[in-house]
Amino acid sequence: MGLRWVTAPFEIYLTPVASKINPMTIDSPIKLTDPNQDRYNAFHLISWWQPEVLESARVAVLGAGALGNEVLKNLALMGVGNILIADFDTIEKANLSRSVLYREKDEGRRKVDVAAEAVKDLNPNIKVQAFHGDIIHDLGLGILRRMDVIIGCVDGRAGRLAINRACWKINKPWLDGGMNGFYGEARIFWPGRGACYECTLYPEDYRLINERASCQGFAIQAYQEGRVPTTPTTSSIIGAIQAEQALKILHKREVTPGGVFCMNGLTNEAGWYSYSERPGCPSHIKSYDTIVDIPDASTNRTTLRGFMEIVHNKISSQALLELDFELVTGWSCKICGRSESFLSPLHRLTYEQSLCDGKERSKEWTYKLTGEEPYADRTLAELGIPNLEILRINNNGKYVYVELTGDIDFLRFE
Repeated sequence: MGLRWVTAPFEIYLTPVASKINPMTIDSPIKLTDPNQDRYNAFHLISWWQPEVLESARVAVLGAGALGNEVLKNLALMGVGNILIADFDTIEKANLSRSVLYREKDEGRRKVDVAAEAVKDLNPNIKVQAFHGDIIHDLGLGILRRMDVIIGCVDGRAGRLAINRACWKINKPWLDGGMNGFYGEARIFWPGRGACYECTLYPEDYRLINERASCQGFAIQAYQEGRVPTTPTTSSIIGAIQAEQALKILHKREVTPGGVFCMNGLTNEAGWYSYSERPGCPSHIKSYDTIVDIPDASTNRTTLRGFMEIVHNKISSQALLELDFELVTGWSCKICGRSESFLSPLHRLTYEQSLCDGKERSKEWTYKLTGEEPYADRTLAELGIPNLEILRINNNGKYVYVELTGDIDFLRFE
């Protein structure tokens, strides 16, 4: 019998997971150290603990709110050597009751900067990189490609779906966490190993994701997806589960991909359950088998024309660049007859920018580029392509995936 866990207004059918781990198993001799000299002394009492694994590990924490704070705190205390923190937001007073790393003096500052300083203060031995930007559109896939584990601490469905699809492209495990009042859940998703996040979505979920943008696809100003009630107690529990599962993945211990830890703090019920895979799930067909590094290509220095010349030399003179977003190249107004050249990704525009005297203009756009466009001398960054991105090249119907490896210095843990 499967368990029906109700997460209003939807019902998700889950199967309980039986534990296979013997907590008394001894993997290797326990190492004893001086507690006055070794900050990780207590961890050495865990037989399978490998400090060198943690020291070299790279973990991305996407989202630096209440949940991200708890995850970051735990990773820092455990000695995870390299942590990427990504978030687009700034600190407001409401964050102070739920976020352990922030203080009143931090109001108005970028979350990633304060979080980076705080975890370095907790553990000066670790290295951190702060990324201030939209994880859906601004975080290059090549950055995530170099992570060992990705931990999602985002509020909304759109961010989770973007993380899920990105991880499938680069075959990386990721851990999702979510909260609503005293209810919380932590989930493990690993490409090719059980259900993924998109497997759990219903038509209503897709409708809510689409509300993140208007019917024309423009960004909605001040849209606040995922504003739900949270408590520091719930975030501490869920953040601890996420960090613990990341620790096990790094040590190659058994985890439950496609599984979810559900906790109801009001009824004191909790347990691990497994999702069922969805046949034909869209995320499962978007994988990058081989990625070609292009060290001569850089987002901020290479023009579209220069990039396509590299592609034509390396791959084929017939190859095209296919973007994952709509590139708006101009507006035209049928009423006044005026046209305007323009160049911007659609997701960076607002609906108001499409208006002429209060009336909608028609947009001119493309997603296929040859390098011969009128704007071919603009840099890849000006086209909206992020640092260290992996781009899709269409070579007569066959796809090749290339990375802007000239941006490798952008990934710098300090």
